[in-house]
Amino acid sequence: MHFPKFDNIIGTSQSMNVIFQRIRQAAASDINVFVLGESGTGKDLIAQAIHRHSKRAHGPFLPINMGAIARELVASELFGHQKGSFTGATATKIGSFEQANGGTIFLDEISTMDESIQVSLLRVLETSKFQRIGGKRFIKSDVRIIAASNEKLLNLDDIHESKLREDLYHRLSVFTIEIPPLRSRGSDIQILARYFLKQANAEFDSDIAGFHDEVMRVFQTYPWPGNVRELKNIVQRAAIICKSKNIKLEHIPERIRTTSHKPAQALTVPIGLPLSTIEKLVIQQTLEFTNGNRTRAAEILGISRRALYNKIALHKLCNKITVSSL
Repeated sequence: MHFPKFDNIIGTSQSMNVIFQRIRQAAASDINVFVLGESGTGKDLIAQAIHRHSKRAHGPFLPINMGAIARELVASELFGHQKGSFTGATATKIGSFEQANGGTIFLDEISTMDESIQVSLLRVLETSKFQRIGGKRFIKSDVRIIAASNEKLLNLDDIHESKLREDLYHRLSVFTIEIPPLRSRGSDIQILARYFLKQANAEFDSDIAGFHDEVMRVFQTYPWPGNVRELKNIVQRAAIICKSKNIKLEHIPERIRTTSHKPAQALTVPIGLPLSTIEKLVIQQTLEFTNGNRTRAAEILGISRRALYNKIALHKLCNKITVSSL
């Protein structure tokens, strides 16, 4: 079966075709890029595709998950250190900015970065130079930075609510790519499921032909909070336990089957209500739907948490919300 893709990214939906075009545009220049998207949407694949299609493709591509590095080690990881510069520095260490010279550094989960490191990174962006910890010599930095975050950083309210400095964000987000969640890519779900099944067959030496129709219906209605990564894991798990020709519902976790069949909730409002009243009703119903989880409610409504707090105060909803999970 043919799997349409760009670079290593599978997709035929209109939203992904837009992403592919954005990748081409980003790769054609040497500007910094900020990739936004929920966990599991494939931000690393986007970054790799930009690198491979850019003039830096001959150079190294160095991915760094900022959220996985201990706070006290981040500076050394990025900029390196001199022997004896601190306790435990028994040898000189070459940092990521030296290792990636002539290539690309992918800084994932950049909003988890400590502010002092953000200041150092901002200085590198401004001067194209850095110093190792304990070093006196400035080292030239010829590196393109692609940053990523699973936080929604589309306006100043979002940025102020995160740990990311506004000036650093503006330096990094010269060109922004926002990856759509899998739940909004309905036409891609079946293609991705079959692609992951093909991979699983090769990995586990199995010969599963495909999916039962009911499984595909469940896949189409499940919201996929873990996005493409979650779909891949579900297909791999099913391939391991499946002993029949096709993957059936019994091979899919119960949480997937149960969640996908939940009836959609709807809010009906009569014609003639003022917009302010409708907004109040929508916010109140959304908060009830999320059991008072304001972060989740803001995501559903497509606004920042700060904007949601302001609207709750404006409509005097605080006393109407009786749930405690905020």
